[in-house]
Amino acid sequence: MNFEREWAANEDQLVREAGSLGELLARMSSCFSSLPLAEQGWERLVERAQELPPTLAGFPLWMGFPIGVSRPTALLGVSLLGGTRSATLFQERGRANDADPAARSIASLLDETGVEASPLQRVVGNRVLLEYEIDPARHGQGEPDFFLYPIRPTLAGDPSGVRLGDFQVAYNAVTSALSREPDEGECRHARRAYQALEGGTRVGAIGARSSKSRLPRLAMLGFRKASDVMAYLDRVGWPGRRAALATVLERLEARGALARMQLGLRFDVSAAGLEPTLELQVFSADTIYDHTGWFKDKACWTELVDGLGEEGLAAPEKLPGLDEWSSGAKTLMGRAGLLLLLQRIHHFAIVLNEEGIEQVYAYVFLLLTRMSGRGN
Repeated sequence: MNFEREWAANEDQLVREAGSLGELLARMSSCFSSLPLAEQGWERLVERAQELPPTLAGFPLWMGFPIGVSRPTALLGVSLLGGTRSATLFQERGRANDADPAARSIASLLDETGVEASPLQRVVGNRVLLEYEIDPARHGQGEPDFFLYPIRPTLAGDPSGVRLGDFQVAYNAVTSALSREPDEGECRHARRAYQALEGGTRVGAIGARSSKSRLPRLAMLGFRKASDVMAYLDRVGWPGRRAALATVLERLEARGALARMQLGLRFDVSAAGLEPTLELQVFSADTIYDHTGWFKDKACWTELVDGLGEEGLAAPEKLPGLDEWSSGAKTLMGRAGLLLLLQRIHHFAIVLNEEGIEQVYAYVFLLLTRMSGRGN
C-alpha cells in the first residue's frame, strides 16, 4: 500500500467533511457521550479544536479526561507528520511575522525533522506531538506542549552510554526550539535520567512545556513492576513523595491490576534535577506488543479500572462509560462519504505532586479514516 497516497486521500475527505477539528468533533459528539467529561469541559475542548485543522483526525489523536474528584482539566493530543496538510499548516503559522513563541517552536521542529536522513530524523522520525490543556473554567487556552517520539529502539535503555549521542541530538532539538540557551544543569540531569534506564526500558518522548515553565519534559517507558519504577526513581534522585507513589503501586499490584500492564514515568527536568511533580502512566502490554492490533485488548483493562475505583483513585461514577471505548470501530455517515472511527483506551495516568496524588486521567485514542471502495 502507498501510505502517502492513502493519507492524502484521507486528508482530502476530512477537509470536505468540516472546516476544523472542532466542527468535526462537535458533529460526532454522540460518540463521546459516555466519556467522563462535563458538558462545559466538552464545550471548551471543541472550542479549542476550532483553531485546528480537521485533517488532524486522520492521524493518532487522543483525549485525556480526569476520573478523580478534583481539577477537571482535560487534555487533547494530536500528531503532526511531516509532509501532511496539518504539518504544512503549522509550519506556515510558525513562519508568520506575528507568530507566537510556541508556533515558532513547533515549526522549527517540523522543519528539522523533515530533513531527509538527518541525525534528528534518524532518531525521532518525522513526527511532532502536541498536547493541549483544556481548562473548562475559562475561555481561551494556552499554547500546547510539544514532544518528539524516538523511534524504537533508538533510545532503548543502555547504561553503557552508546546511544547517548542520539539522546543528545533529540534533547538539543527541543531546547533549540524553545529559543533559549541550553542550561548545562538541565542537560546534565536529563542525560543522567536517560543513562539510568536499564534493559527493556526506553525514552518514549522528549519535549517541553511551551507556555508555562518551558522546562524539558521526558517520558520513560517499559517498566514491568512497581519495584522497577521505584528503583529507577532512586537512581535518578527524584525528590517527590516516594512513599505516596510506592503505596499506590503496591496497592494496585497486590490486586493484580498491573499484571498485564507496562508502566511509564513522565517528569520535567530543571537545573536542580527532576521536578517533584510526576506522572505515572499505565499502558496495556498487549497494546504495545500484540501483533493482532490495537483494537482487540478490551479485557485487559478490567482489573485496572476496577482497582482504580475500589482503591478510591477514581470516582466510581466516571468509570462505566469507559467500557464503550475499550476497543472497537464505528462506521459513521459523513458529508463526503463513509468514515470509520477507530477507538480504544490508550492509557491511564496518575499525577503526583508535592502533596501526594493530584489527579487520575483516562486517555482514549481515536482515528478517523475514510471507507475506500475496498471497504477499509
